[in-house]
Amino acid sequence: MRVLILNTDYEAFLEDLYAQNPGLAQASYAEQMVARNESLFGSANFYSEGLTANGAEAADLHLNNRNMQLRWAAEHGLTVPEADPAEPNTVAARVRRLLGTRKKLAPELAAMPVWMRTVMIAQIEHFRPDVILNQAMHLVSARSLRSLVGKQCLMAGQIAAPWHQPDDDRNYDLIVTSLPNFLRQFEKRGVRTFYNRLGFAPNVLDRLPTAERSLGVTFVGTLSSFHADRIRLLEYLATRTRFNIWGMIADEISPASPIHACYRGQAWGKEMFSIFRRSQIVINQHIGIAGEFANNMRLYEATGCGAALVTDRKTNLQELFEVGSEVVDYGDPAECVARIEELLDDPDRCAEISKRGQARTCTSHTYRQRTAELKAKFAEMLN
Repeated sequence: MRVLILNTDYEAFLEDLYAQNPGLAQASYAEQMVARNESLFGSANFYSEGLTANGAEAADLHLNNRNMQLRWAAEHGLTVPEADPAEPNTVAARVRRLLGTRKKLAPELAAMPVWMRTVMIAQIEHFRPDVILNQAMHLVSARSLRSLVGKQCLMAGQIAAPWHQPDDDRNYDLIVTSLPNFLRQFEKRGVRTFYNRLGFAPNVLDRLPTAERSLGVTFVGTLSSFHADRIRLLEYLATRTRFNIWGMIADEISPASPIHACYRGQAWGKEMFSIFRRSQIVINQHIGIAGEFANNMRLYEATGCGAALVTDRKTNLQELFEVGSEVVDYGDPAECVARIEELLDDPDRCAEISKRGQARTCTSHTYRQRTAELKAKFAEMLN
């Protein structure tokens, strides 16, 4: 089974990655991919690594990484036009002949930057996937991909965030989600869906320096208009406890917000994991679209790094962790402060929760387990 994974990165992360690694933009595609994966940002190569460990052949495409994608093109003798050519895209035509589809190319492809579209199409032709796992549903529609590969390839989309083209959902053979409420929404609309939780890659710990738990209470994440409840929580905590905040802060946050006094800058990937490894307590608060359900990467990243997780109360949290002994939950900002104070006042209990939470994540919530589930589902559908 050959699985091609489509993904994108935050532009701010890409700017930092290349600024911090002079000469990387001129390095080979393989070297740039290694640097990207070693950054541990986002889901890094956790899905492709897990699928490979489970006997599949998997590859990642970082579609909006212009440096990396254009290097791939150069290494494969692909000429990337500066603008859309007058004639139909010959690479796209080859892909369609190769995979046996006679459909016209979807107009959504024309909306993509020409370099991005040209290289992506050539990579699909080169890899010849049995499965495309689209983790960039906001950027590339299933209709676009289907116009390239027809029915010769299983088309799966993966999402646990606001999506922009719900009418496109039915063009997928399968949608993978880690949100139970999304599962219900898709099923109600007649879309075939598969529940696959997020996870942690324990080998991340081998790539981090050992460190003392020198940080008391921390939060790492995004603060934007989608995170109104999170902003209110962090503002409440910022005036009542010694607190450290890293992440992307949107302009919507008032200059007078107490968050600014606790803000320590951005932290991507490996730096984020290092912060969690140095933290006694990590605060978690879900985005509004999660509804009543626990589901975000921080649940597993923080516990996997051995911090005591204090997270918002959700109906399914007990299915993931033993609440009270592996993680601690809260219902409102005042209760969150109370839980923090209890843990800080009882270091032995804090350390025990950290230890048990880490053990649970590293045995029950790994990407190798998650990708084994995915591979089995893909195999079922391919057969």
